[in-house]
Amino acid sequence: MVERDNWQRRYRMVYATGGCHVVADEPELLLDVLIDGYLKIPAELRHRARIAHAGQIRSRLQQRVLAAYGPSGLTSQEQQDFLHEPVPTRVPASWSPEVPLILVDAHFADRPRPERVAGRTVWLETVDDDGYLRSLATAGEILLMIRDDGAAGASPSRSDAARPAGRA
Repeated sequence: MVERDNWQRRYRMVYATGGCHVVADEPELLLDVLIDGYLKIPAELRHRARIAHAGQIRSRLQQRVLAAYGPSGLTSQEQQDFLHEPVPTRVPASWSPEVPLILVDAHFADRPRPERVAGRTVWLETVDDDGYLRSLATAGEILLMIRDDGAAGASPSRSDAARPAGRA
């Protein structure tokens, strides 16, 4: 196997307000940086680790979003729903306030998901490693660049065929 330079890696992740930069070919290597001991967890139990991590991240992100937007436009009931940690106990069928609501897909495994409304709900998708990283990028927790598969064997160039993940 030929050793690859960092610019050839499939994934690039920046987190901790730009303080950490990680490159890897496999998404689970990035998750091992975000979730302590992730690679030591048996593969069949990693979904639980992503769910637990997502619950922690959701609470922190939700507080940051509320601080940025402020509570104006939220009813007292929506504020209760919005601030409940780690899992909202009541979430309306749709979310129309300007303040984005951050939710974890696994928390709605046995009940209907609130409707996505004009970008006001952000889902942390925990089903697989790649999807979880992409949803963390969409939520603004990390900056994620993913190299297109076809570019992995290409020669180096200034435009290095990487694209940001998350918002399309």
